This record gives sequence, structure tokens and C-alpha cells, in this order.
Amino acid sequence: MHKGLWITVLIVFGLVFGLFLFSQIPVAITQDEVSIAVSDAIAETNAQVDEMEVEQLVTQKAVGKLEARQKKRLKFLVSAYFIIWLIFSLYALHLAKMQNQLRKRIEQLHDGLQGKE
Repeated sequence: MHKGLWITVLIVFGLVFGLFLFSQIPVAITQDEVSIAVSDAIAETNAQVDEMEVEQLVTQKAVGKLEARQKKRLKFLVSAYFIIWLIFSLYALHLAKMQNQLRKRIEQLHDGLQGKE
């Protein structure tokens, strides 16, 4: 029974994890976030900069790279989460198996003591 349960846990984990890895993650940086970041960066410098030109350059070149990095980080985070839950589930199944073995051993000892009386 426990072997089938272990296999079921592994199959469900594999399916959910596979669906997650091959799905699209909606991570986007909005125009407002870009504008705020550009304004903050320009405010920290003393140089004269055309804010609109900088914002266009950032939007064109950097936002795509930032979104790709964010998606990669999110995939790693959720992958680690799935793996931790897999380990936890397998450990819980292992504990249940050990508990059943101990219960059977206690019953054997109890029956052995009753037989000697």
C-alpha cells in the first residue's frame, strides 16, 4: 500500500512541477515602475539628462532583460518550494511506514507475552 502511495506522490509532484516549468509566468514591469526608477536614478545624479530619452532607452533595452531575469528567479523560487514539499511528503510517508512497522512489532510482542502466560 505504501509503495503505491509513494508512487502516487511522485507522479503528482512530477505533473505539477512539469506544468509549472513549461507554463508562462506573467511577470511584467509596468511603465509606471520604469518612470519611477528613471526619475529616482536621475535625481541621484548631478548630470543633466533628458528624462524622456533615458526612459525610452530603458524601456527598449533593459525592461526585457529585467523581465527575463525575474522569470528565471521566480522559476527557481517555486522549484525550490516544490522540492521542499516533495521531500516533506516523502518524509511523512516514511514516518507513517515506520509507525506501522512499530505498531506491528508491538502487537507481536504483546501476543508473545500473552502466549507465555
